[in-house]
Amino acid sequence: MKYLCHLLFLLVLLGCSPATNKQIIMRVSPEPKDHAWWLRTEFVPVHKEIRGVPLSQIDPTWRLASELRKEAIPPELLLEWGTDIMQESGLSFFLYGDFNKDGVEDLALVGVYENKSRERGSFILILSKDDQGKWRKSFLRYLGEPSFTALSKKNDSLEVWFCLECDFGVSLIWDTEADKYVLKPF
Repeated sequence: MKYLCHLLFLLVLLGCSPATNKQIIMRVSPEPKDHAWWLRTEFVPVHKEIRGVPLSQIDPTWRLASELRKEAIPPELLLEWGTDIMQESGLSFFLYGDFNKDGVEDLALVGVYENKSRERGSFILILSKDDQGKWRKSFLRYLGEPSFTALSKKNDSLEVWFCLECDFGVSLIWDTEADKYVLKPF
């Protein structure tokens, strides 16, 4: 009986693990069949923080948000043609760098959110290290539907892609004169 009580306690404890262990949810619509999976994909957020930053510090209207992760993509899709198609395309869901050239490490990532009105969308977020080495929001821009979005780096700009095999996206550039990030279509 004593061991049974310990086992039940352990199961209850494990069942109460924090939301950070949750995996973002990926849904692929079966139609239209002639469209690539990334064009039929919707991501559903499940987290209350991103990289240790509470959502209230990113956008106080958010209820849930998650950064996109390769682990959420089933291997049969990611390795559809025998290789990692994101890697082959030079795309990632996050990139490190000094994107605003201030000498401080930045992290650019893409993800999905759900606000308190239950509306969903996607975003690009840039986090910068503070004096204590913790991430803080530096830039946030909404990108539209909660669908596939990925990043690449080209010269001095970040490229935000909405497709794996097309040229549809925007460049995110640090404008030194305006002292802010600027989005420009490809």
